[in-house]
Amino acid sequence: MSPWLVLVAFVSTINLAAFTALRGRWDRLLPALLAAALVGATAGDAIGARTGLELLRIGDFNVVAASVMAQLAMLMVSLLVHLVPDRPSDQDGSGPDR
Repeated sequence: MSPWLVLVAFVSTINLAAFTALRGRWDRLLPALLAAALVGATAGDAIGARTGLELLRIGDFNVVAASVMAQLAMLMVSLLVHLVPDRPSDQDGSGPDR
């Protein structure tokens, strides 16, 4: 397995754990947050490589840039979920017939 892939998975998992610990709850968003952390860490590493941001690197992997983008991606997913309206409940029976 590629060292880059291991570092992306490790940084994403650590950032996901920190994000959910700060939120204080584990809920149904966990798979979406994991996907956002993976995409964010990958994008952050690429952006860090292009911009030359070298605060903390492990080999060619930009840890700080990957962590910042993973956190931003998870924050964006969390905020977008709260913007989407809830589905109306069909408890009163006035919904469409199926």
